[in-house]
Order: sequence, then C-alpha cells, then structure tokens
Amino acid sequence: MSDLVGHFSLTQPTISSHLKVLESAGLISRRKVAQLRPCKLVPERLKSVTDWLEQVQEIWEGNYKRLDALLAELKQAEKQE
Repeated sequence: MSDLVGHFSLTQPTISSHLKVLESAGLISRRKVAQLRPCKLVPERLKSVTDWLEQVQEIWEGNYKRLDALLAELKQAEKQE
C-alpha cells in the first residue's frame, strides 16, 4: 500500500477504499502475504470492460455521424432559403 501512496497524492485510506472497489468489481485480486496485500490485475475482467467501452464508442460515433449529417442538411436548407 505504501508503494501506491508514494505514487499518488492520495491518503492511504483513500487508496485502500479505491482498491476495495476495484476488487469488488473483479478488476483486481488481492491476497495476503505476511504483512503485505499484493494486488494483481484480472485481465479477463479488463477485457470485458474494454469490450463494453468499444460498444459505447460505436454508439457515440454513430450519434455524431447522424448529428453531422443533420447539421449539413440544415446548412444546405439554410443556403437554399
């Protein structure tokens, strides 16, 4: 934990809280080794997050394309008036 505290301008309780959220989401796993609680990324869960983000990106790109088309159509109609 002290390794993380040194790299971020966050307190130890804040980092601990964030790690608990990541662990409960299944994005990291933690185990106890003596006094340490090493964390490990769970690649399978990160893959599902990446897949979801790609889907959201596709949706927004489609929305922006439709908006661009509408704006072009409105500009064209405005020129014809």
